[in-house]
Amino acid sequence: MSKEDEKSKTIDTSKKKKSLKVFIDENYHLFTVMGVFGGLAALFTRLENAEYLAFLTFTMLIFLDWELWTSFPKSDEASVNLKIFEWFSQIFLAMIAVYLCMAYPTYVIGMLPIILLAVFAGIFILLDRRLKSYTYIRRIAPEGKWYTPLVRGLIAGAIILLAGVLSFAIANYLRNLVI
Repeated sequence: MSKEDEKSKTIDTSKKKKSLKVFIDENYHLFTVMGVFGGLAALFTRLENAEYLAFLTFTMLIFLDWELWTSFPKSDEASVNLKIFEWFSQIFLAMIAVYLCMAYPTYVIGMLPIILLAVFAGIFILLDRRLKSYTYIRRIAPEGKWYTPLVRGLIAGAIILLAGVLSFAIANYLRNLVI
């Protein structure tokens, strides 16, 4: 094998890291829509009786941010600037959330059980995937048995009830701390 062949192999194996410019060029539509919803959320904080619209647009901004966050390349495939940009974009969204919480504390307290229910549901879903609890449920209620839907429904209902009880208990505790 000649030296030129060896050089071409080393060049092919080393991947060029994705730059911030390339990432923004690939996702500029998403950035534009996020800017519109971020601007709407800021506008609604200045209008009277538009608190729910501010929270609704912020919620939509969270979904857009999730889409953006999942499109970031892996850490070893991203440039340093892109890694820093990823962190600052998440910090920016967190700061908007803090601002909304400080601007509308009574609305946040009212929506706290729903927010915590979503958080606990997400945690339970991640735990279910991590622990692979469906294999244990299949042992208890195998496919084709008459009681399988009943057992699985009871287990799912118990998990939802547990998430609801936890969210309302913690929300009431936090409400008592704030008020």
